[in-house]
Amino acid sequence: MKRRSPVFLPLLCVHLLSGFVFANEENLVINPSFEQAAAEGLPVEDWVIRDGIPVERRDDSGRTGKSYMRFLDDDPEGGQFLECRRVPARAGGTYTASAWLRSGDTCRPGVYLNFYDLNGQRIANRYERATGKSKEWEQVEVVEVAPENAWEVTLSIYAYIGDVGTFDADDAELRVEGGDEPGSAGLTRIEPEDKNTYEIGNRRELFVDDFLIDGLGGAAERRLHHPAPQEIVLKLDKPWEGETSAYFSLVEDEDRYLLYYRGYAGTGSAGQVCCVAESTDGIHFTRIEAGLFEFEGSKANNIVWKGVGGHNFTPFRDPNPAAPADERFKAMGYSHHGKGLGVFASPDGIHWRELLDHPAIVDGAFDSQNVAFYDTERQLYVDFHRKGRNGVRDIMTCTSKDFRTWTDPVFVEYTDSRLEHLYTNGIRPYPRAPHLYLGFPARFVPTRTKMADRKEPGVSDALLMSSRDGLHFDRWSQAFIRPSLEPEVWTDRNNFPAWGLAETAPGEWSIYWTEHYRHPGMRLRRGTIRTDGFVSLHSGGAPGEILTRPMVFAGIQLQVNYATDATGWMRFELCDEEGKPIEGFAFYDSTVLFGNEIEGKVAWKSDADLAALAGRPVRLRIRMENADLYSFRFTD
Repeated sequence: MKRRSPVFLPLLCVHLLSGFVFANEENLVINPSFEQAAAEGLPVEDWVIRDGIPVERRDDSGRTGKSYMRFLDDDPEGGQFLECRRVPARAGGTYTASAWLRSGDTCRPGVYLNFYDLNGQRIANRYERATGKSKEWEQVEVVEVAPENAWEVTLSIYAYIGDVGTFDADDAELRVEGGDEPGSAGLTRIEPEDKNTYEIGNRRELFVDDFLIDGLGGAAERRLHHPAPQEIVLKLDKPWEGETSAYFSLVEDEDRYLLYYRGYAGTGSAGQVCCVAESTDGIHFTRIEAGLFEFEGSKANNIVWKGVGGHNFTPFRDPNPAAPADERFKAMGYSHHGKGLGVFASPDGIHWRELLDHPAIVDGAFDSQNVAFYDTERQLYVDFHRKGRNGVRDIMTCTSKDFRTWTDPVFVEYTDSRLEHLYTNGIRPYPRAPHLYLGFPARFVPTRTKMADRKEPGVSDALLMSSRDGLHFDRWSQAFIRPSLEPEVWTDRNNFPAWGLAETAPGEWSIYWTEHYRHPGMRLRRGTIRTDGFVSLHSGGAPGEILTRPMVFAGIQLQVNYATDATGWMRFELCDEEGKPIEGFAFYDSTVLFGNEIEGKVAWKSDADLAALAGRPVRLRIRMENADLYSFRFTD
């Protein structure tokens, strides 16, 4: 069925008592006796007509006042539909619509009760017709229960096609008994829990955890999304790289990306090398000819470090404004001065040196990709590295003010109790919400073997996890990156994510992972995911509701990253701490949002001033169907 564009008109007659309870005796029709004269383009204020027979407002003999409406129906092929302004419907409520009609002719006009969904489509109606010719006023009444998905309701007076004659109409009434609150979409309002108020300010928030969520209702859920596989961006086919190339790190450096990775140029630790390639778009990579280390008699290669440190050499660019020029780049890797992690620095990402004559971190098992970065929010260097706990590979963390002296490492904690081997951790602040750490750890299952002829056991995939303090992590049990159909990725140490993300197109971020480890044709694949699109609030097939914890925001505009299908919709309500709608910001005041936007704007029909709510605790209540919400923020 083809849907019409929604029609939303200002609501003037509705009064709220205790939230959303209409007084049963209230007439919901605005200008019911047609006493208010016509506005431009309308026969009478707050009523609309369609193309059809003439309708005029008269002031000579109304039923209770001077005014009434006269229908001049002299065309058997013409009709007319005079409809009152739409008002919010209460699903399940019993509506009574009536009007007083009189006709000196044989025509039998009718009174309609109309229900519309939130897309403006009429979904139900019921009517009754006048008995016939009468010089006296006759009340025509119709009763109907509002459907579950009713959003708006109207009364209309109809002149039928094929029914010729002049008639008058006056004193329309529309009343309701019972039913849900307007805009309920068949949902019961979620009652607030006891989460504390959160100072959100104008930070962008994602739904990778349930920190902001106080309750989910109806069909609403948090849904994990997955990157879409794209092209191979690098084949590890140089003789100093090989089938065990690993531990890729993507570093953004102004107008380019640097891609670091381990190659294996021989036997033993001396044969391990760190290589680098570059890209201007995050898609096409070329090896940098560094000219630093000799391989088989030539320095025409992209090796930037050689030896034991090359096993797990993991660089990053340092955004610390206090960092010296010759330490613009830093890295973690095996120390060349003892067992443990060493710290390295470089002015350009190519020429490196170890900063200390001893390991900086010694508590851990470091045969992994151990990462460090400068956290601009905490103004600290943060490390995540591997160590065993409870029989599985796990993650430790420590911090430093100068990248040289580190706190004693501690294990991170999880909101679940699963024992899983996390071979790498892939943790770093998400660029669009740096107060959130996102991790893409490689999950290793050493007890499983898919290819019977393989000597090395184990299969791998990759997870998504997140943290707001760097110590406590939420992690998804289902894989973020699943192995593909190829048999070669169902062996050990495949599907390991590179450390780092790249914004490769508007609305698109790229993540990279390994394939064909220990097979001919070792390679790195790119995958894409929607901006902020790791996890969404989702409701499909039926409406859902989400209620947030109380938040104190800064700004004048609510911006959302969302997507719907052609039938989907979203509406937003701002509530007080008790979950009661704030005047002007209720669901019915919210304009329907549908489409696909990274920076969609939420609006309310009342033109209420959102800035007036800044600095005070409010909750966000969201209702949606066939829709996803990926992130939101309050902006100036």
